[in-house]
Amino acid sequence: MRPIASAVAVAIVVLLATAVYAHHSHPDFLTDQEATIEGTIEGIDFKNPHVVIMLRADDSTVYTIEWQGAYYLRDNVRMVSPVEGPVESDTLKPGDRIVVVGCPPRDPSDHELVILKRVERPFDGWLWTCRRPDKRMTC
Repeated sequence: MRPIASAVAVAIVVLLATAVYAHHSHPDFLTDQEATIEGTIEGIDFKNPHVVIMLRADDSTVYTIEWQGAYYLRDNVRMVSPVEGPVESDTLKPGDRIVVVGCPPRDPSDHELVILKRVERPFDGWLWTCRRPDKRMTC
């Protein structure tokens, strides 16, 4: 009976590892490229596993922007400047004009960005970036 239990345990670990990897893989996106979108926030869903921003560009195209998870944004205060602090549910609001940099989809008709590198609110200079001087990249 022990070999069966061990085999089941190994299978569960492998399946969970595969699910976690699949969740964070983006085969439909050009992860070696970056795109910049500027627009006005239509809506923001501040939750886990990802914060999702609906962003209307100047040409009226609405983009779905997938950011880090809410817990991650709250806990990594050093990614915000000019004053370090957490990204909270009220940091960005509908109506805010922002510039986002992330990985574009392989299909240009899909209006999405993932693996964000930068979120900037030009009005007041607020900036979130995953590029920190002490680390190559954390996102």
